[in-house]
Amino acid sequence: MPISQEPQKLYQNLSNNELSHIAQASADISFVLDDSGSIQDIYSHNQSLIKQIPDDLIGRLWIDVVETDSRKKVQYLLDDANLNQVSKFRQINLTSNEKNLSLPIMCASIKALSNQKIIVIGRNLAEVAQLQQDLVAAQKKISQNYLQINQLEERFRSIFEIGTESIIILQADGGYPIIEMNNNAIKRLLIAKNNYIGKSFLSLLPADELSKVTSLFQEMLATGESKDLDVSFVGDKKIRVSASSFINSGRPHLLLNLKPLELAQSAQLLESDSLTVKAIENNSYGFVVCTPEGLILKANKAFIKLSNAKGEQELIGTAIQNYLGSETADFAQMMQSLKGKASAQSCISSISNNSSGIKLVDISAVSVAHPRACVGMIFRQMDSRQNKDKRIDKKLVRSSEELSMLVGKVPLKDILTETTDLIEQLCIKAALDLSNDNRVSASEILGLSRQSLYIKLRKYGLVDSDVKAID
Repeated sequence: MPISQEPQKLYQNLSNNELSHIAQASADISFVLDDSGSIQDIYSHNQSLIKQIPDDLIGRLWIDVVETDSRKKVQYLLDDANLNQVSKFRQINLTSNEKNLSLPIMCASIKALSNQKIIVIGRNLAEVAQLQQDLVAAQKKISQNYLQINQLEERFRSIFEIGTESIIILQADGGYPIIEMNNNAIKRLLIAKNNYIGKSFLSLLPADELSKVTSLFQEMLATGESKDLDVSFVGDKKIRVSASSFINSGRPHLLLNLKPLELAQSAQLLESDSLTVKAIENNSYGFVVCTPEGLILKANKAFIKLSNAKGEQELIGTAIQNYLGSETADFAQMMQSLKGKASAQSCISSISNNSSGIKLVDISAVSVAHPRACVGMIFRQMDSRQNKDKRIDKKLVRSSEELSMLVGKVPLKDILTETTDLIEQLCIKAALDLSNDNRVSASEILGLSRQSLYIKLRKYGLVDSDVKAID
């Protein structure tokens, strides 16, 4: 049945109430204008739209209550209003109660025969406009994400190409075709990239290596664990292949890292060196690496605790002398003797900090020339009680007992003189024991000059008489 081209026949028998319902169903808002375009009446059943429409529109020109970009369209709607047909629909933006917000309305106009008024019907496009804004925001976000992905891809591409590793990416199917390979891998295998992209990785291997490599790949894909295998490539190139799997676009792939066998073996040696570093780091003795000038480059946990520092970063770049006590002559002499020489030295010194005072330490140091000139030092804290029995001479103890028996027999002045000498001799012997008979360190511990210490040593018979005086 053909569609009717005479709508007046469809509505001619309808009542005014029925026509009103049809108008409400077809429009969200209706304006009644006079010939000059002045608003005479407004009707809307949409409550959310009513709240946004200003209250002072009645009596104002319609063209004055729309946004500037809609005024030309309003004029077209007024000019196109006639008795014969509905005008073309045009979107206008009506001013709103909310600041900086307009109401998008799709409007059409017609001139009424009965009262010669212009009737404008409008459909609210706020929801459509919001959807459009959301779509634009989503498109903008997608563009930004796409740009970030491109930038990230470029970064990974740069890392992939300029890194030191030789990398090949395979698709994990029956033929293991090469998807990508970096320049290092191309140079390592002496092949042309364009000739091998898309071809099987297995074509690079001699026949006797195929079963070993395919078994490795299948085992790794089954377990998900990384595997290493020493492989002989075509041209008798012996290479260690480190393989790992990953999923891309739902399909399994393999990432191969190629290393010449001799470099891989060197890497194992470096790994054992790293175990040595871990052992030093967790050693109970303080360990420090410093420049030949004494600036700290590295310190282990024991030295950090010994120096009462907050952490290694607090120590790095500072002078090792900052953490020693006042007796640094032997240390300075040791450092001087280590300069330019790959030799080992030792001395007795002390570590000074604010919380626990002075701790006597035995310092063993060695200089290293390659690959960078530096000095390694071990600080072993000395227990001041470990030589207690050695420092107290039994003969001296007996002398102290004899002194008490002199009271009443010898004048007090003479007793005090002998007592002072006894105490002085005990202190000198203790200092010598603490410093392992290093007289320079002993003099600093006692607060004496080296010349004064020598004189007292000779006085108490603690040094051979034929030894010359210390300068």
